[in-house]
Amino acid sequence: MISGGLLRWTATVTRPASGVDALGMRKGTFANVGTMRCDMRDQSANEQEYADGVSVLKQYEVRVRWPNIARLSVTPVDRLTVRGKTLRINHIRNLDEDDRVAVIECTEVT
Repeated sequence: MISGGLLRWTATVTRPASGVDALGMRKGTFANVGTMRCDMRDQSANEQEYADGVSVLKQYEVRVRWPNIARLSVTPVDRLTVRGKTLRINHIRNLDEDDRVAVIECTEVT
């Protein structure tokens, strides 16, 4: 179980719009789904080529209670906003398969 004292931050879950534009592409807007308490840990940062230049990719580990993941139906398509950082979800892991703690591996592109 994750200690309540570690859940210092509030994560906002945003989901991409389900509508498509005239070309059949998904719209670039995101809608808020809900919030949950979390613990965020900085894992690593590295520079790499991204789009038309060099960017810093920061890796984070976000821990939340599993019932919150189930309640909000969080998937890797969603985004998390924690402490002003918008994080892309790479992977969601059910720690020890206990349905108690979810470990979310995320990336922030700055």
